Amino acid sequence: MIPLDGDAWQLRGCLGDEWEWHVGPEEPWDAPGWLPARVPGSVVDDLVRAGEAPSPYHERDSRFVEWAAGRHWIYRRYISVMPDVSTLRFGGVDYACTVLLDGRQVARHEGLFRPFDVDLTELADGERHLLAVVVHPAPPSEPQVGRTSRVRVHKPRMNYGWDFCPRLVHQGIWRSVSLCDGAPEPLPVVRLQDGVGTVEVDGEVVLRVDEPRLWWPNGLGDQHLYPVELAHREVNVGFRTVELEPPEPGTLPYAFAVNGVRMYVKGWNWCPLDPCYGVPRPEKLERLLNLAQRAHVNVLRVWGGGLVETTEFYELCDRLGLLVWQDFVQSSSGLESVPARDAEFGALMADEARSIVAQKRRHPSLALWCGGNELAAHAEGRDDVPLDDSHPVLGALHDVVRELDAERAWLPTTPSGPRFLNRLDLIRADPGGQHDVHGPWEHQGLRTHYELYDAGTAILHSEFGVEGMTNRRALEALIDEAHRWPADRSNPVYEHLGAWWNNAPLVQECFDGRIRDLDTMRRASQWLQYDGLRYAVEANMRRARSVGVLPWQFNESFPNAWCTAAVDWHGEPKPAYWGVARAYREGHPSAQFATCAWGGETHVRAVIHGGATARLVNVDGAVVAEARDEIAAPVAELSDVFVLDLDCRNRYVMTTAETLAPLLDLPHTTVSLEGDAVRNTGDVVAVGIVLDGDVDDNVIDLLPGETRTVGAATAAEGWNAAA
Repeated sequence: MIPLDGDAWQLRGCLGDEWEWHVGPEEPWDAPGWLPARVPGSVVDDLVRAGEAPSPYHERDSRFVEWAAGRHWIYRRYISVMPDVSTLRFGGVDYACTVLLDGRQVARHEGLFRPFDVDLTELADGERHLLAVVVHPAPPSEPQVGRTSRVRVHKPRMNYGWDFCPRLVHQGIWRSVSLCDGAPEPLPVVRLQDGVGTVEVDGEVVLRVDEPRLWWPNGLGDQHLYPVELAHREVNVGFRTVELEPPEPGTLPYAFAVNGVRMYVKGWNWCPLDPCYGVPRPEKLERLLNLAQRAHVNVLRVWGGGLVETTEFYELCDRLGLLVWQDFVQSSSGLESVPARDAEFGALMADEARSIVAQKRRHPSLALWCGGNELAAHAEGRDDVPLDDSHPVLGALHDVVRELDAERAWLPTTPSGPRFLNRLDLIRADPGGQHDVHGPWEHQGLRTHYELYDAGTAILHSEFGVEGMTNRRALEALIDEAHRWPADRSNPVYEHLGAWWNNAPLVQECFDGRIRDLDTMRRASQWLQYDGLRYAVEANMRRARSVGVLPWQFNESFPNAWCTAAVDWHGEPKPAYWGVARAYREGHPSAQFATCAWGGETHVRAVIHGGATARLVNVDGAVVAEARDEIAAPVAELSDVFVLDLDCRNRYVMTTAETLAPLLDLPHTTVSLEGDAVRNTGDVVAVGIVLDGDVDDNVIDLLPGETRTVGAATAAEGWNAAA
């Protein structure tokens, strides 16, 4: 095999059919109009690197590259075709392309998830030939506020404009290209610790392993992988069983059992690394998936508005023990969320599925196929009704999964009903109907938020979130200083960068309208996201009926000022990441309470879960009450800011006011970084200490004189302390 990846390519844009003038060998390599390009890659990335377009990752500059998706783009390079390497193999072109050799068309293809081969045997003369790949204008599709029935392609919709991604429609040769011999691969040889062997049955290779070492998800055991040698590559396989079972009579299969062991889903929703998803980002991918593993995650749901994820993603998940729930690329829309029903679209999706399933099914991490995200019919006067396999496209996808990957689980969509939303009125009207539900994605306020999640009855809460600002360094890289304030939607820069998730009015309300600067707004919004998402996850996990929880969203595809992501676009965790990671720890205790701002109440009350001893601690470190199971104390005996402590393993910061404004008036304390520890050297509680560096825990509340081992912290800041 001869790889053709790298920077030996050129790129040129064309309007209309002008590309036909530029694909032949008569055009010199140094002809004007050609730009350097990389494969695999993305058109927009090539334009930015060549200085032909501004970086879309700055303020509102993404608007200045929207034009690119309407043009043809020619990728060209020279190749030599030999008799023993005469097949041109494309791992993926987004979306439609024409392939030419010396100006002669040799192939045409559509579909970014389907690899394809081009037979060049007739031209295998060892001479130099000009390869040109014309990537056609991006096909029409729907942005988030649109109609799902108008979607006619299997391509990420996120790039057409979504709540967390501006319009950046992707084009390019996004997967590897190579020359190979094209011959069928010989029977593989599997190298095991106890020998080598293959068995051929009716033309298929069956690998038989007596008493294999099992592959386990993160937190349940090791991820043992066996190497399999093929003609041109080595792949890894793992042996395990994953079964999804109905947790209750009449429900769909939501309960995971791995190797016969019931597993609670500690999940997260995963989005594409970037709108320019053709650009390889191996370090970022590995960092993010390692962060997921460190947060005790065992399932990642690959969201249906983005990608069918790459081989590199799956191989890392195999290694890290992260089970994958893979949506096909279909999603809801703001106006209507039912896919087209015609036979032509059904056949397209079935063909896509045949290629995709065949590529991914070897991975032990792959646990579940799903027809798409939030596919539902609108029902006037009630909650939307999730679709099932009676929809022809979902039925066709399920048929392919049954045929090619029968042992894998299937869900037609998520939420899969019978109710769609996690909402108080729906819970009260039909508590038993909360099976697999979504929402909400916003903080609900200092009382309603706790009421909603404590009232929840969902079996599987597969998508919900809380919004917050991005991290300081990310914001400084994204927005020029002159445009950073005000940080609300009256500022056009913030309107462009995550307007749906800009809840500055709620943040002001929760802090008595006293936020006057950017740093305080960031800290306050991230505090609400951290505390709100942690509580939502804990409330789900406390429920006996619950089999799993998957917050929205783990990573950020595009750098926004405000977003529901727990890790920013640069790969740095926000406080919310640490709140969920703590909730996912084995044996994590939690508390159930009505609010974190107790003004107007006579007593603070909390129910304790997880067998911990609870203490109510004033800001000076004085213990007001101590109890197990339930704890209470008069509000009058508590300081303006106080802590509910659970055996030093979990803490909640509360106020005796009707808002969180007392956090702005905390007396100052001092903290010091001492080796791998952080210490509160002052006389009052250090609240919400956020650490920089390679740490194992974060967002820490330290009592006076308390030390916590955290890892290699390099800086610290909180509500009332910094180091």
